[in-house]
Amino acid sequence: MRGSPVAGAWWREPTRPQWLSFLAAWLGWVLDGFDFTIFLLAMRDIAKEFGVTYVATAGSITLTLLVRLGGGLAAGALADRVGRKLPLMISIVWFALCDGAVAFAPSFGWVLVFRTLFGFGMGAEWTAGATLAMESWPARSRGIASGLLQGSWGVGYILAGVAYAWVVPAFGWRPLFLVAALPALLVIPIRLLVQESPEWRRAARERPRTTLAELVREKVLLRVVWASALLGMSFSVYYGLTGLWPALLQGELGRAPADVAGLVTLFNVGMMAGAVGCGWVASRFGVVPALAIPLVLLLPALPLYVGRIPGLVWAGALLAGVLGAGTSGVTPLLFTLLFPAHVRGRSMGVAYHVGALVAAVTPTIVAALHEDAGLPLSRAIVGAVAAAAALTLAVLLLRPRGVIPEAQL
Repeated sequence: MRGSPVAGAWWREPTRPQWLSFLAAWLGWVLDGFDFTIFLLAMRDIAKEFGVTYVATAGSITLTLLVRLGGGLAAGALADRVGRKLPLMISIVWFALCDGAVAFAPSFGWVLVFRTLFGFGMGAEWTAGATLAMESWPARSRGIASGLLQGSWGVGYILAGVAYAWVVPAFGWRPLFLVAALPALLVIPIRLLVQESPEWRRAARERPRTTLAELVREKVLLRVVWASALLGMSFSVYYGLTGLWPALLQGELGRAPADVAGLVTLFNVGMMAGAVGCGWVASRFGVVPALAIPLVLLLPALPLYVGRIPGLVWAGALLAGVLGAGTSGVTPLLFTLLFPAHVRGRSMGVAYHVGALVAAVTPTIVAALHEDAGLPLSRAIVGAVAAAAALTLAVLLLRPRGVIPEAQL
């Protein structure tokens, strides 16, 4: 969708209820990002305490991402049935308490159980929160809102890096997961202050039931399949970049926790800036350039990201955040354009989390290339990310004819 200039600052247009709805989803994704990322940062410590390999700890990431699909499906169905607000609250409590329980895990098996359950709430949060935020926001600046929403994951990642640098050296990795239980308190202001999506209310009145024939005729099913494939490859880029990067920094590059936290911060500052920029580009010039151009530019930045020039790891971290993770800023806008409101929750829940399911094996593949195939972790990361970027471009450019109106691309 290409926008046109409109008089007046975009941030003056939303009403107070619209800002509150967006803020609820934004904070939910910040906290979701924090709770997911602390495990990535603590993987090396957890593996050491329980005597397990990187393949085993990376496998827990895979399990988390697999279960996200169930959470997305459940939240999407509930969001289309009763509204976006209730599943958002349930999901935040769920993922916060499950991640907090990791602090008390007596064995690595229990870590797997709690992190797998965490994935269900994580999947539900994005589905409910993204639909609430985008439907509540004024249409003309949804590209910027899309980028701000997805960029909030980077805020959570930064907070996780800061918490890791402060907590783990002094107290060990377990108290880090106690902090992860705090997001459950967010449901109180959401319950009291946030209004239900007006777009959902209108869709519920006008089209209470949907038939399979309608989904086929409106190309909803085709769009779900294409969006799932696109997100699967795009997620693989992100998880290839981040899944074992902290382990690379601490292991091959010998960085201290404080250095890791600083580099993680740079990556996610880049992600936030890139998400907003890509969201804006998508709304003005189309989805294709907003996704394709950054991925092409990412490839020459990868050697810097994995430390081929030790003094420029910081530059690689920043560029990888902008170009590799920043493309996520297009996703909420793209899904809002793709799917009609009366099936948006279910469609987004399926496409987003099937994409995560496809990408779930990426950290395990990187770990296996390192431990089983004998590749240095740096080369395993570069190879996985480059392949995922190429596949993302292929899915994007070879999309089925008519899957999206060309005016939106």
